[in-house]
Amino acid sequence: MTRLFERGELRLFLQGLLEDAAGRIDKLPEHEVLSRSTGDLLDQFSRLATVEAPTITEGPVDGGVSETSSKVRDQWGRDRTYTVRGFTISATFDFTGDARLFYYRPNTHLMKRFEASLGAGSITVRSGQTASDIGPEKAKAAIDGAIGPIRTELEHVRADVDAHNSQVAERLRPVIDRRKKLLQERRNLAGALGFSIAKRPDAPRPVPLSRKQVGAARTNRSMPPYADEPALTAEQYEDVIRVVQSTLLAMERTPSVASGKGEEELRDQILVQLNGTFEGGATGETFVQSGKTDILVQDGERHVFVGECKWWTGAKECGKAIDQLLGYLPWRDEKAALILFIDRKNASAVLEKAEQSVREHPAFKRVGTASTEPAARRNYILGHPDDPDREIRLAVLFAVLPEGA
Repeated sequence: MTRLFERGELRLFLQGLLEDAAGRIDKLPEHEVLSRSTGDLLDQFSRLATVEAPTITEGPVDGGVSETSSKVRDQWGRDRTYTVRGFTISATFDFTGDARLFYYRPNTHLMKRFEASLGAGSITVRSGQTASDIGPEKAKAAIDGAIGPIRTELEHVRADVDAHNSQVAERLRPVIDRRKKLLQERRNLAGALGFSIAKRPDAPRPVPLSRKQVGAARTNRSMPPYADEPALTAEQYEDVIRVVQSTLLAMERTPSVASGKGEEELRDQILVQLNGTFEGGATGETFVQSGKTDILVQDGERHVFVGECKWWTGAKECGKAIDQLLGYLPWRDEKAALILFIDRKNASAVLEKAEQSVREHPAFKRVGTASTEPAARRNYILGHPDDPDREIRLAVLFAVLPEGA
């Protein structure tokens, strides 16, 4: 039999898991830190620091009763002993979860000693009975008295573990961010080094829009070995999306603007607003069209932003639009927008169908930052089946327009 919950404090054990994960992050090679996304690294190392509290099955899966005997002194104090016969009752239960957690004392704990035998996914408790005529009900009560307090203590363990698990990602993200920042600084990646895009000084203001000066930076995207690449910054991306959303809002509020227009004509209206707001270093026409419905920002031959405009015609076509976006963005951690025009009569149903379509796409990795207006924008992180490290930020934007527009 082994004493349980006496090896040390559970909080220190859990803290040690976090410190070990953080230490592993600090030892990662530079190319791996910079070439993989923060999200993927966080998923990997959060699993190392996350544990599952044990759960014991309701009934025993095995057990037995063995005869015992012991010598006891005469109760009247006379110098003699006699033999007392009895039974040792044992019961084995299965459990799931991390067996290590049986050994550490939770913050809230019972003031008693616990003893049991631990096996691979099993725990055995025993109870000694001196009465030779013990019956089934007394035997069951004896086992319940042995396993019950352990179950109670495990509930206290679970409370501590749940609180720990809920904070793992929050605690490890700064470690990853600091590591990336340190390596980026080592590579002289501070400041604007790449793609140039700025707000035009003469940018019109057709709809309310907060204007910010936009810088450009090279960020941590590439296949190992790591190489610097031009990219839109997060601020630039959000500024672009805000301009598109403002244009879509204007279309919704002025239906005659969109009435009778196809995807290409609606796309051109968005391009007018984008190029009226932003300018690149080499040309005033930073946002260009390619093919029928695409909106592109290019740096030479490389696309650093791509938008796709589509009338909603079903989940299958939505999936094809995502395929097209992926085809335009051959590098990881890039930015894209899928602009969906929806007939008013189908709006509510289409929002959920579009959500399902993105989630079911093979490139879907996880939901992105929660949107404050899910009826107008939803965010996702996409990858690629052939390159699990590659990530693309996708904003799906919705414009609800009159039927027949």
